[in-house]
Amino acid sequence: SSGINAEYGFCVEELDSNRPVNLFVEGKVNPTRQLLRPKWGVGRLVLDCKRPPVIIPFIHRGMEDVLPLYHTLPRPFKKITIVIGKPIDTAALLEECKDMVDTHCDTDCNTDCNSLLPSANLSVRKRITDVIQVELERLSAEADRLHYSSAKLSDHDNT
Repeated sequence: SSGINAEYGFCVEELDSNRPVNLFVEGKVNPTRQLLRPKWGVGRLVLDCKRPPVIIPFIHRGMEDVLPLYHTLPRPFKKITIVIGKPIDTAALLEECKDMVDTHCDTDCNTDCNSLLPSANLSVRKRITDVIQVELERLSAEADRLHYSSAKLSDHDNT
């Protein structure tokens, strides 16, 4: 397979091998500071892993000054702010979501209930994505506060 499916499979293999994968969950380059809704594919990625991965959420500000859209050369010596959140334990999150699947699953079935129940699978993917979004919103507010308020202070100091 090629394209997105090959990349997706690579990500699952890396996570199953306990190696880090860096994802931008918005699914595209975001030219604004407005936080976009994370794609549900990140929830699918968590479900498709053999071992639940740990998610380390982070937000950055200032990259638009270092490498503006459609520019090929970076502009050095610009301020960048990176705020890293607390790890999200997807094992605990999946355990919390187990009820979404168990309430619809035949207890005698010996196969993966997620593959049998698309609606439960979607509910779990949405729940995982919601948790990530809440944390990214919190980090985004903190990154804005740190990056832009201190920039105003330093600009003010130079006048």
